Amino acid sequence: MNIYVISLKESIERRDVFNKLNNKYIEYEYFDAIKGSDEHLSDSLIIKEDAVKFSKAAIGCALSHLNLWKLCVKLNKPIVIMEDDAFVSSLFNSYLDTVIKMLPTNFDILQLCYNCDSILGFSNTNFETAYTFFSRKRFNDNDIDIFQKRKIYPTVARLHTSFGTGCYVITPKGASILIKNCFPLDNRELSLPLIGKLKSYTIDCLMNTIYKNINAYVCPIPFVMTKHLHEQYKSTIN
Repeated sequence: MNIYVISLKESIERRDVFNKLNNKYIEYEYFDAIKGSDEHLSDSLIIKEDAVKFSKAAIGCALSHLNLWKLCVKLNKPIVIMEDDAFVSSLFNSYLDTVIKMLPTNFDILQLCYNCDSILGFSNTNFETAYTFFSRKRFNDNDIDIFQKRKIYPTVARLHTSFGTGCYVITPKGASILIKNCFPLDNRELSLPLIGKLKSYTIDCLMNTIYKNINAYVCPIPFVMTKHLHEQYKSTIN
């Protein structure tokens, strides 16, 4: 399965770090990220006229994922989309094969990781939903090294709520659905347990409004994570 890593072309340092962490374990190619611009802010096909608080960087991120969704449709096969702050288990490929075999053939998206500074919701039975909150603990390079080497026992669950777009598998059908339902960008509302109502200002928020209506899954025990809680992390979105 092809792996595409979204990264700004000029982010040489981030690419160097990504390569150091991952190129021993997976094969991938970089997909040049799009920078948000004033032109996009006035394009009604990209963002609705009454939408507010979408930063230029957030729009660029959304467009980068959009272009890869379009590529997935064009290729007519599932692909892995990853961002350049991700780090994978040394057994990523083996674990990916394992979880793909657990999915129905008509799955649309499989989130391989999620942000641990938010909330994760998934079906733990056929009649109950579990909502997981995290400690938001900061970690360092040594923690990454341990994560990459440790044995993991991955599984899948039906996805309800997941924030972040660090790494996921998308199918052509799933990509077509997201293209149709996420764009143009808007401020549609989410309702989350213990958090309340939340308006969408990023692409992952919009994706959350769609998961319940498609065959969306998540790996609640991840074998790939992102550096968003790393002690020295700097986001290119915020």
